[in-house]
Amino acid sequence: MRTRHLAVLYTLLFMVSFSYAVDYERIMLSGNQYYEQGDFDQAIEAYETILKSDGATAALYYNLGNAYFNQKDYGKAILYFEKARILSPRDADILHNLKFSKLFLKDRFDLPEPMPLVAWFDEIRQSLALAELQFWETTWFILLILGIAYFRLFGVERGNRSMLLPVVLVGILFVLTSGWLWNRAVSLDDQHAILLVKEARIASAPLVSSSTLFVIHEGTSAEILSATDSWYEIRLADGKTGWVVHEAVGVY
Repeated sequence: MRTRHLAVLYTLLFMVSFSYAVDYERIMLSGNQYYEQGDFDQAIEAYETILKSDGATAALYYNLGNAYFNQKDYGKAILYFEKARILSPRDADILHNLKFSKLFLKDRFDLPEPMPLVAWFDEIRQSLALAELQFWETTWFILLILGIAYFRLFGVERGNRSMLLPVVLVGILFVLTSGWLWNRAVSLDDQHAILLVKEARIASAPLVSSSTLFVIHEGTSAEILSATDSWYEIRLADGKTGWVVHEAVGVY
């Protein structure tokens, strides 16, 4: 009898979870229809219903970014495009819309161009998702162990010397991928802020009475260095630092 009750309970739980999955799909479809009709307020409401239920995906963030962009709410558009980029770093549509949205920002930073080789390696690193880095690190590690085992078994003299260079290259790739993976794991703890209001003062201290260091405008991105209950200490791309209230920014 108890087994029968448990079976009924599991069946009910499965049906409930399935109905929620169908609801996600239905709400997303509804949001897309509102978007196509130009009713961006209703589209955003539908998308954020899914977001509040922990149904975040790259597609959902991308749709939210597009809806906010069409409302000329560039701060939130960039915030959601950035969140989409983290989940799908090579998606051409996400990257294009993120870059295009930043053309509407008021704050611009003239930064020195990195060395071409450094820029190329950084582009490759950022184009790989966390799961892909983990996959390649494991793959290079296994191949490296097999290569070392081969030369340990046969020796460099008796073994096929033509295999030595590939094994060395695999070792380099393993070290490089491990470094990127470590950097990505560390950066997951780092947070960035996007200004969501039209303008905000950056204070010298986390106090309402503190002096204003400078002013930033909607959509400006900054690294979060530390936080209090009401303030974030941020650093802009040009190195300037200061404090901004929580309510003024979105975090990714």
